[in-house]
Amino acid sequence: MHRPNVAAVLAAALALIGTAEILLDAQFSAAPATPAAALAAVAGGMLLGAWRPITGAAVVSLAFPISVVGGLDGPTGAAVLGFFVAPGWAGYRKAQASWPAPLAVQLMASLGTWVAGRAAGSSVAGLGSQAWENLFFGLLCWGAWGVGLLARRLRERADLLARLNTALDAEREAREHAAVAEERRRIARDMHDAVAHSISVMVLQLGAVRSTLAAGTAQAEMMEGIERLGRESVHELRALVGILRDAEATGPAPQPTLGRAAELVAEVRAAGLPIELTVDGELGGIPRPQDISAYRVLQEALSNVLRHAGPAPTTVYLRREPGRVSVLVDNEAQNPAGGTAGASPGGHGLIGMRERVAAFSGTLSAGPRPGGFTVQAVFPLGTESGAWKAVAA
Repeated sequence: MHRPNVAAVLAAALALIGTAEILLDAQFSAAPATPAAALAAVAGGMLLGAWRPITGAAVVSLAFPISVVGGLDGPTGAAVLGFFVAPGWAGYRKAQASWPAPLAVQLMASLGTWVAGRAAGSSVAGLGSQAWENLFFGLLCWGAWGVGLLARRLRERADLLARLNTALDAEREAREHAAVAEERRRIARDMHDAVAHSISVMVLQLGAVRSTLAAGTAQAEMMEGIERLGRESVHELRALVGILRDAEATGPAPQPTLGRAAELVAEVRAAGLPIELTVDGELGGIPRPQDISAYRVLQEALSNVLRHAGPAPTTVYLRREPGRVSVLVDNEAQNPAGGTAGASPGGHGLIGMRERVAAFSGTLSAGPRPGGFTVQAVFPLGTESGAWKAVAA
C-alpha cells in the first residue's frame, strides 16, 4: 500500500475510535467539545504525517494540552493511541532523523501533566503522579519510535535481500548461458572432427575412384553426382558448425511462447504471407511445456503454409479455455501449383507436430478442406510428460 494511503487508513481508524469513545463515554458525550478538539488534532496530525511525519507527530501531541486545558483529567484514549502511532510512523518513514517526533510528544505530554498538576494543586502525591505520567508517556512515545525504526530496518533488509536474490538469479542465468555456449562449441568440434572429416575423406576416395573410370560412362556420372552431393553435405555441415560456434555471440534467443505469437505472425507477414491473427482468451500463465510446444506447432504450421501454399491468405486462431489451449491455422490454396499447407502429409513437419501434441495427450487434426488446408492442435493444460523437453526443443 502506498505510504499516504497507510497514513490515511491510520488517521481514519483513530477518528473512528475517538468518535466511538466520545459517544460511549458519559463524561465525553456530556461535554464533547474538548474531546472532539483533541480528536481533530490526533486525526489531522496523523493525516498530515503522510507527507510530514515529524510535523504530524507534533500536531498529534497537541491533543494532551488541549485535553487538560479543556478541563479533562488527561488525554483521551484516541490521543494515547496517537502518541504511540505517530512517533512510530515517523520512525518508520524517516529513520534516525525523526527523533524530533517522539521528543515533541514527550514535551507536550510534560506540558499537559504540568498544567493538570497546577490545576489540581501542588502536593507530594501530585508531584509523584506527574513524574509517573512523564515516565509513562516518555516510554510510550520513544518505545513506539524504536519500533518504527526496527520495522524500517527490517523492510530495508528485505529489500536488500530481494535485490541480492535478483542479482543471483541474473548471475545463475549468465552461468547457464555460458554452459550452453560451451556445450554448443563442444558439439561443433565433435561434428567437425567426426562427421565432416569422415565425409571429406569419402569424397576424396570417390574422386579417386571416378578418375579410374572412363569419362562419360554411367558409372562415372553416378560417381560424379555422389561426389558433388558429398561436397554439398560438407559445406552444409560446416555452415551448421559455424552457427553452433557463433550462437553465443548473439545472446540467448527469446523464449518461445504463445505470448509472442503476434511477433511470429508479423515476421511471416513481412515474408509476404497475408495473415490474420485472432486471440480468444488470456495467453499468459500457460504451463511452460505446453506454451513452448503450442508455439512450435504454430511456427511449423506457418512454415508449411509458406513452403507448400505460397502467399495464401491464412488465418491464425488462438483460444485459451479452462483446462486447454488450442491453435488453429487455416489457409487457402493460392499458389500457382494449387498446393496447400498439407501438400506433403507424410512430411516431417506434421510428424513433429503430432509428437508435440501427443506428449501432452492432446489432439491434432491436419488435413485438406475444399480450397485449402487446416491444422488444429489442442493442448490440455495441467498435463505434463517426460517427453516434452525433447519435443519442445
